[in-house]
Amino acid sequence: MHILKKPLTLTMSLLLFVCTFTSNSKVDVTILADDDYPPYSYLERGELKGVYINLLRRAGDQLKLDYDVKIIPMPWKRALLTVKNGDVIAVVPPYLHYDSRPFISSYSVALGTEFVVTYCRENIDLKATLNLNSATNKRVHLGMNAGYLLLDERYKKAITQGRIQLWENKSTEANVIKLLTNKIDCYVNDRKATQYELESVKKSYPQYAAITVIEKDEINHRTAHIGFSREFTSPYKDDFIKRMNRALLDLIDESVTE
Repeated sequence: MHILKKPLTLTMSLLLFVCTFTSNSKVDVTILADDDYPPYSYLERGELKGVYINLLRRAGDQLKLDYDVKIIPMPWKRALLTVKNGDVIAVVPPYLHYDSRPFISSYSVALGTEFVVTYCRENIDLKATLNLNSATNKRVHLGMNAGYLLLDERYKKAITQGRIQLWENKSTEANVIKLLTNKIDCYVNDRKATQYELESVKKSYPQYAAITVIEKDEINHRTAHIGFSREFTSPYKDDFIKRMNRALLDLIDESVTE
């Protein structure tokens, strides 16, 4: 009897601790967000804004009894590295890339659908550049945000053959300014993000207002998600993912029926 008493007491104490933690504690959860991807996720005068940010905040409010969800802005490449290292639970808003980003173990339900397109200056013949059987004397300089994975096989083959030179720049704004100032020929990104930044830059820099760039190719459409870190380990991880997905689905269903 004396031998069993101590383990039994210890077990009861542990159970009491777990119950107390579950009932009284709120867990801090950090999700990183792209700091320069308007209109979806971006910083404006020090405030994190965007379509996806608003959705995440509303979902986080539904979990507030148990989870304190903090959304922290960060440059995209650094955010991906932080998630890869397992320092935080998740990042928003990656597309589905299971093979290219194995450090993301799972994805949330879709936050939205984006259309990946290429905008070019008027005189650029992108169709001829992508047609590997046609002759071309001009290499197309193509801009893309650093850390983004957007190109299909047509573009990858054209890059391999030297028909396209890819330039990775920090942000949508940086790429749009380079496109308008003839430092790159074309730019690949989501349609709404590109249109938003074109309007913003032309408003801020009136000297670019008369410059015309044209959508010349639709590459594909992709869904955006919360990407959860494979290396992040915590007892609450699975519960949080399940409950966040449920909250997101409720909000999405609610918006559809309104």
